[in-house]
Amino acid sequence: MAEEKEKKPFVPENPDRMPTEGAGSLAEDCPRYAADAASDWYQTLLANAQMNLGNNKRLKAVIKRAQAGEQITVASIGGSITEGAGAVRYQQCYAYQTYESFKNAYGAGDGSNVHFVNAGVGGTPSTFGLLRYQRDIVARVTDDDGLPDIVLVEYAVNDGEEPTGHGCYESLVKQILQQPNHPVVILVFAVFPTGYTLQEELKKVGSTYDLMMVSTKNGAFPFVGDKWTSEEFFYDIYHPTTLGHKVMADCIFHTIKAAAEQPEAASDINLDVPPAYSTAYIGLKTIFKDQYGEELKLSCGSFDKDDDKTYRNLPIGILYAKNFYHTAGNESLTFEAVCKNLLLAYRSVNDEKYGKIDIYVDGRKVKTINGNTGSWGQSVTDLIFAEDTAAKHTVEIKMAPGDEEKHFTITCMGYTE
Repeated sequence: MAEEKEKKPFVPENPDRMPTEGAGSLAEDCPRYAADAASDWYQTLLANAQMNLGNNKRLKAVIKRAQAGEQITVASIGGSITEGAGAVRYQQCYAYQTYESFKNAYGAGDGSNVHFVNAGVGGTPSTFGLLRYQRDIVARVTDDDGLPDIVLVEYAVNDGEEPTGHGCYESLVKQILQQPNHPVVILVFAVFPTGYTLQEELKKVGSTYDLMMVSTKNGAFPFVGDKWTSEEFFYDIYHPTTLGHKVMADCIFHTIKAAAEQPEAASDINLDVPPAYSTAYIGLKTIFKDQYGEELKLSCGSFDKDDDKTYRNLPIGILYAKNFYHTAGNESLTFEAVCKNLLLAYRSVNDEKYGKIDIYVDGRKVKTINGNTGSWGQSVTDLIFAEDTAAKHTVEIKMAPGDEEKHFTITCMGYTE
């Protein structure tokens, strides 16, 4: 493994606009929505957003179970748009509104058998999503089987410099599809006011497994500057307004409804197909400070503190209060693992007291990471190494020379065997 140059992380989002909790109505916060939704052009918008209806066999099964009163969980994972940034109130974010539409349409009785889990975290890519899927979605499901039944995956504006070349995105998607409860995966493609989105790259994953895909750029974006001003649809340079969130939710549920009305697919999704990018990260094992395997023989060294400024979000709360935080000293964090790759998530901040770490694998320095990148404190994920086959490796992480008295926060790590 050759030494790699330091890499500056891609930070596509900011935390400046998060929704509040509390009462409030869509009519109050978005008074023109009702008239827009009743128009003919809005129906065209909804139809255009349907990038692919996908194989509907799983969807029809989930709907039948929901209508029969079984416990169903709708979950979402993605960046700050999924978290709800730009909406006035959390209940108006696109993910929550999609859940409410599904619950009202297909839930039994008052729909109380349909539940919701939101794992949106601002400024983070699918790499971090894969690291935290079990912890932030599966562990929060209250259904008897402990698994989500519908998962919205939204990373089209977060994965611009994701370090695995969409391998973690595809691995996350396929890992969800492989759950024993046969869940529905819906790929949600958001868009920035500039028109930037990775939907053309990520739709290759959806096409590979014939998944439902919903495009904000194909549906709503052509009407921005025509039916709506940019300021009406976008809160800032990244996030939709309450109106934008509502339109996204309408596009997703309209696609769900259209797929449900189609004849049932003759067979289930074919998972025995060559990957679009890579599925090398399926089965990722995670290393959190409060949860890791004893076989790692992990020693925190001087990364033994807890950074109390870890990221907070509305649907989850404080994220990863237990972390590998260095403030002083030069004792290495070490562990052993049989693995073929290693991912590391760390806090990216704008603070001169934060410094660099050097990462050694089997005694050789393979990466230097700078924690002071001018960013706002979200978890950036980097790929430390990747090989074709697993082998036993010794990993050592220590502060770079001259930075022994500086800070650095490792959120978590992950590897596949």
